[in-house]
Amino acid sequence: MIALTAAVAVLSLAPVLASAQAPTAAGKTWDPPRTADGRPDLQGIWTPSIGGHTFEEGGDPANAIIQGDPAPQGGRPKVIVDPTLEGRIPYQPWAAEKRNENLRNIFAPTRPEHIEPEDRCLPNGVPRSNLRGQLKITQGPGYVLMLYEWIHAYRFIPLDGSPHIAKGIQLWNGDSRGRWEGDTLVVDVTNFLADGRNFNNQPWLDGHGSFYSDALHVVERWTLADANTINYEATIEDPKVFTRPWKLAFTIGRNGDKDYEFFEVACYEGHKNEYAIGAGRALKAAGQTGIHEHTKGFYGGK
Repeated sequence: MIALTAAVAVLSLAPVLASAQAPTAAGKTWDPPRTADGRPDLQGIWTPSIGGHTFEEGGDPANAIIQGDPAPQGGRPKVIVDPTLEGRIPYQPWAAEKRNENLRNIFAPTRPEHIEPEDRCLPNGVPRSNLRGQLKITQGPGYVLMLYEWIHAYRFIPLDGSPHIAKGIQLWNGDSRGRWEGDTLVVDVTNFLADGRNFNNQPWLDGHGSFYSDALHVVERWTLADANTINYEATIEDPKVFTRPWKLAFTIGRNGDKDYEFFEVACYEGHKNEYAIGAGRALKAAGQTGIHEHTKGFYGGK
């Protein structure tokens, strides 16, 4: 896993990593492998270094990377690197209360919309898709294709300078447009699916009730730091929900299993709803209320 201090170090190196030859940890320059058009070769199957349950509290410490790496130790690392001191999503007051409402509903769901979108087998959007299972990157002339194991999701990213699709069109994973800045792939993402009446009928930014509006704008930066590591950074902006733009950073490691077969996760909407709703209604009937949190363990209640 990546610790907060390591994430900040990634950001401090970002201008250097975007240069034609990036310095390695030993101080030597490293020129990434390149495709036929001279761009860094990002192709392969990749594994995120953290889980996407909560950006503020980090991933589940029991969640080990599958390539034989040791299980992460200690608490859940925070991946929010700006604002650096708080490590918290800068919600507007009304949005902070809405997020807390989402967390109370997760603790004791009584309706399908109380269950977080990923648990309902819905697409994860951006940047959360990059934190769920394996990611396969393919590059071709004028495009980058990203395939995800989670429910067959994909992103086709044109690099030809074409504009975003019409403003009124909303997509689960948004509309991505890419460009190269030196050796860094920059992806501008807009046109996210958003429901201003019910924020649970759209992807969440993480599994901790972190929602957004139709004004969401995400800018990703993908930099090949060495043969087996991508430094990933995303700047998230939504003036309707957040008080300021905020930024997260983590690493994505290459899947080292040469025999690994890309797995298509079979998941259909609603297949776990009845159990979760039944449990939530039983809690409410017993007069037990709470909020989904991490200070008392994986789930906390009152």
